[in-house]
Amino acid sequence: MFDNDGRKLKTTRTSLRILELALEYERVTLAELDRMIDKPKSSLHSHLNTLVDCRYLVKDGDVYTTSFRFALLGERARQQNRLAPEAIRTVDRLAATAGEEVNVTVLEYGRLLMVYGSSDSETSEDGSFRREYDLHNTAAGKAVLAELDRDRVERILDEWGMPRETEATITDRERLYDCLDEIADQGYAIVDEEFAPGLVAVGATVHGPDGEPIGGLSVGGPKYRIDMDRLHGDLAEQLLATVESLESETTLLR
Repeated sequence: MFDNDGRKLKTTRTSLRILELALEYERVTLAELDRMIDKPKSSLHSHLNTLVDCRYLVKDGDVYTTSFRFALLGERARQQNRLAPEAIRTVDRLAATAGEEVNVTVLEYGRLLMVYGSSDSETSEDGSFRREYDLHNTAAGKAVLAELDRDRVERILDEWGMPRETEATITDRERLYDCLDEIADQGYAIVDEEFAPGLVAVGATVHGPDGEPIGGLSVGGPKYRIDMDRLHGDLAEQLLATVESLESETTLLR
């Protein structure tokens, strides 16, 4: 799953960690980074100067923010793993029919990353959702895990752990494996407040041309509006039909 062979540069890891923190906190200072990263302050200052020189950070006084160049790079990466326009329309139709939020994610390094999100719900908080997800507590993630061999699942859990997001999050591996067996039988996964309080969703795996899992599709929303009968009923049916449409069009380009 994860290739640990070959030489790795700690300096590169430090630079990337600085960028991650700058994105997470929106703005950072050298003093703040000195508290968060166990490196000499002079070394961190050199990393910052290099990142500014390479136009990945913008400096304003003692504050550093990520540059707009990140948006350009991100857009380029999104296009390389893009949904074709007809697939976007397919996902939008599901959101309109269900009246709930629909998310398409791509599987990379044992995580799900957002590719496209659509919602016809007035309660959707556009732009506030996360862009990277664990597999053990998301509907699409659990659906993906249910299709992987147990050794690969173990490696993913070893790498990322099973962080508890809510009281309902499954954090015991044996309990998760029992859940994955059920998911494999029914062909889709349900989360009931496991990712966030008050939120439920149904998810399924999206496969590439070779049949391998390459991502997931999920539809969900607030629990006060969506009961379990609806999740297992019409939402699951609509979801699986949309997945079949996406796969037949080979719309998740890799």
